[in-house]
Parts: sequence; structure tokens; C-alpha cells
Amino acid sequence: MKARIIALSAILAGFTLSAQQTSSAEERFKRLDQSRSQIAPFGRAVGHVAPAEHSRDRAKNRQRAVERSSSKSINLQGAANNILLIILDDYGVDSSPLYNTNAAAVFPPTPNLTTLAQSGVIFQNAYVQPVCSPTRACLLTGRYGFRTGVGQVFGLTGGTPLAASEFTLPEAFAANASLGYQCAQFGKWHLAAGQSSPNIVGAWPLFKGPIMGAIPDYSNWQKVTCGTGVTTVQEAITNYAPTEMVNDALAWIAQRDAAGQPWFAWVALNPPHTPLHKPPNDLHSYDWLPGTTQHINNYPRLYWHAMMEAVDTEIGRLLAGVDRAKTHVIFLGDNGTTSDVIQPPYVAERAKGTLYEGGIKVPMFISGPAVPNPGRTNTALVQAVDLFPTILELCGINVAATVPATTTIDGRSLLPLLRNETETTPRYAYADLFGDSIASTDAGKALRNTQYKLIRFQSGTEAFYDLLADPAENSPLDLAGLTDVQRANYYSLVLRLARYQDTLTTPVITASGLDPSAGFSITVARNPALTYTLWRSTILQELSWAPVTGTTTTTTDTTVTLTDPSPPADRAFYKVLGQ
Repeated sequence: MKARIIALSAILAGFTLSAQQTSSAEERFKRLDQSRSQIAPFGRAVGHVAPAEHSRDRAKNRQRAVERSSSKSINLQGAANNILLIILDDYGVDSSPLYNTNAAAVFPPTPNLTTLAQSGVIFQNAYVQPVCSPTRACLLTGRYGFRTGVGQVFGLTGGTPLAASEFTLPEAFAANASLGYQCAQFGKWHLAAGQSSPNIVGAWPLFKGPIMGAIPDYSNWQKVTCGTGVTTVQEAITNYAPTEMVNDALAWIAQRDAAGQPWFAWVALNPPHTPLHKPPNDLHSYDWLPGTTQHINNYPRLYWHAMMEAVDTEIGRLLAGVDRAKTHVIFLGDNGTTSDVIQPPYVAERAKGTLYEGGIKVPMFISGPAVPNPGRTNTALVQAVDLFPTILELCGINVAATVPATTTIDGRSLLPLLRNETETTPRYAYADLFGDSIASTDAGKALRNTQYKLIRFQSGTEAFYDLLADPAENSPLDLAGLTDVQRANYYSLVLRLARYQDTLTTPVITASGLDPSAGFSITVARNPALTYTLWRSTILQELSWAPVTGTTTTTTDTTVTLTDPSPPADRAFYKVLGQ
């Protein structure tokens, strides 16, 4: 499959039409040239380190992190508090009564999740990736899929595992060992193959759970135990999977509490992921269900309800076993609900595995001692990658001083939102889906701002939505008939989407010039695979950019010159977009 590429120069060229001022305009251009933004491909991105280099690079990363983080932890009240991260599998906003008000939707009893949400901050606009492995990679590294190479379910054809060279949350804690945090993961891994991969790739000191994705039978499954100084073993487990996972987590937490050690526990529970089934009767109120294959096939949502109530029961037991006064609890789904059980307002064609809201918008809430005035709802756009810096800062760790200098972290801490502080810099939500097993009509990238969302598929098509007017994405906006406000937001998202990749180099502007009779020209080094367009703004604001109408293009073997034949009368700023 051929990936569509977009490259953006964030070089802004300013000018006035006075010939005497041309040189000063070029000087302004050169100064602005110092603040280039990232460029962006469209579709598949790779770039992980070859396996032979993994161990060496991990050791270098860890050493650099230790050196940079020495004596540089954050002064945060409650820095010794614990962190409990709970992840449910295939749990989208359609399936939560806290998010879905559609009259046709029905919900199982989930009193523990409801109580947990109401004790903290409910994030109404939380976004993840369309499938599980990419979301888990985002959580573990704070980096988007185009950086880690994890863009589809690991295990499918072309599914890229997380590279051992990636800097992970456990490594960040290890680089700040003086804080005394102990780390462990319980439950689903699904980021690389091999019984020791949670330790080798994820750097978990202790892991207990299944290695791959779906477990074939919740009451007959394989649990791997591995870690630092831990003998790697795999054993057959007949205990109900969520019960076993919570048992393991509670036992480990009790040991940490008894030793007076702060801890970070990552608990990734498989429900309500398939196979749909009837859980043990003492965990739910659907004991009347027969549980036969035919009945499950005929009434899948009923069994989904039973599974959700059962896992809610186990989450309640987990929460009862931790000191909530000293523990920050973070809860989220890893992607949207599956097509066979998704509810209105979403449809089966736009469920898990898609870039539509039904595939990437999930419940997320955070409670704990860092949350003043609990019971709040927050409408900011938040993402899975944001939890990487959030978790570290909640534990008093300075992210910038800990992460290797060569590693880009895409996440933005949620601490200001937890503290109910006002933010002035807008947030965006981004998701991508790519890989050899993904059709070009499904693969692509999605980006939304407060109101609008743009999906650009690898096939070359795109869809633009007003999510405030059309939250279920029923009617894409007609690009030929946009209002001025809609068009400004569309152009803004087109340009911003060009930042989400690290495969290309920024288009290099080699020359610019103002000719009062011919217009204003910019010359860039040519990449034969790209087509270049010129963008202009008269003020440096996010919604002020638009492609230049009537641009003339002159191409040589090595350069492309773009000319605006009718520049504004006083000044303008320019960007070059390659795609």
C-alpha cells in the first residue's frame, strides 16, 4: 500500500511591497526560519531500531535518563502517592452511562466505575487509538504510533512490535530510583512476542498476565510471570481471568504497602473483549443467562453486559484493597466498542478499528489526592499519550529531566486540568491507523480541535465534521460549500496534520524574493515524490491560513519555486506544504 505523504515547512516569510524593504523582509524570513515545526507523512510511518541494537540502545537511554534526572524531581505535594492505572479492553463511550445519553442505549450495572468517576474528574473528550496495541504503546511511551511504528494490532500481518529501544514508564521510574517507587504490570501485554518481552521491551520489573491479545477462554488461559530477577514461567490458569489478575495486583500492592514503598501498578483487564461469555454467577446479576453458544450469538449484548458487571465487581474489589487517600486512580478504555455490540449513536461500521468517534473516543477519569473539588467534568481534549507525563508528574518526576534528550514525548500533562487550572494553549486530539493489514480506505489519520475533526484516509479521501453539531459524524461537511469559519478550521487542521510524522525532513526554503510586478516567490529544495503548495496568512493566527489562489510553480531537477502573483498590499506570511 502506498502511503500518502505530507510535508510542511513552518517557515514564515514576511514582506512589504516596498522594494527598499525587501532585504529587511528577507531578514525577518531568516529569523522566522529558526522556528521550524515538524513535518508530517500521511499513512504508515516506521522508524524503530533494528532488533540487534535494542539492548544497547536501551542501556544508553537508561544511562542518559539517570544522568539527566539526578536531583531534578518535581516538588509536588503528595509526590509519594501511589498510581493505579486500570485499562479495560474495547470499552468505548457508547457503553458508559456517564457519556452516552442516547435513548436507545442500555447499560449494565457498573456501580464501582460510576463511584470512581464521581470521585474525580470525568474527561468527556478522551481519545485513544483505534485498536489496542497502538494505544498501549502510547500509554507506555507517551509517543504517537508514527514514532514507535505501532500502528495496528500486533500479531496481524505487518503488525510492528514495540521496539526495546523505546523509553518506557518503568524506565522513567528507574531513572528516579531515589523516590523509591516500585512498578509492576498485571494483565494484558500485547506489545511484543516472547514470554520475557514485558521485561525486555517494556522494562517492567514484574509482569503477570497474558502476552498476546484476546485470551481464547477466560477460565482456561495462559499466564506468564517474568521480570527483573524473576524466573520466567508460563502456567495454565483456570481461575476467571479478571479475578486472577486482580488477585495478583492486590497481593503485590499489599506487599508494597507493608514495606512502606510507593508503587505504580498497571492493571490491564481483558473484559469486555471477546470471546463473549457468561462469567461466574457471583460476579454479576445475569445468572439467568444459559450461556450456550447459540444464545451468545443471538444476544451478544446481554453477555457483554454480564462481562462488564463482572469486571466492575472485580474493579470494586481492587479499589477496596488500596488506600484511596494515598492513591491516584486512572481509568480508561483502550479503544472503542466492537462492531457487534456498539450502541447508538454510533454504528457498527464506525466502531473499534476505525478513526471515527466510535473507534477512538473512550471513557476516562482520574481521582486521587491531586484532584481538588472532585465530581467535576472536564471537556478538554485529552489523549492516551498525555498519561505518560501525567503519571510521572503525579509521582514528582521531572519529565524533561528524565526522558532522553533525543526522545520526543507527544503527551501533555493533565496535571493543570486535574488541579482545575485554566489553560490558554489549545489542545488537540490525534489518532492514526496504519499497517499492512489495514485497507487504504480505513488507514489514515484523524485530528480534531475543539469543534471540528478532519479524517484523511490513505486512499486519498477525507471527511470533515463539525462535532458540536454532529457528534456522531452522520453528515460530513461539503468541502465545496463551507462557511468562512468552517473553511478556516479545515485549513487549520490540514496544516496542523502535517506535523504528525517524523519520516520526512522539513521542506528547506532556499530563497525568497519580492518582485512588485511578478509577486512574492519562495524556492524550496525539491523532493520528486511531493507536490508543493503555497499557503499565506496576513496575521500569525491559527485560523488565518489559506492556500494561495493562482500560485505559479516553476520546477527544476533540484528546486521548486512557488509564486504568489497577487500578494497583499502591506504584508503576508507564508508556509510551504508538500504532499
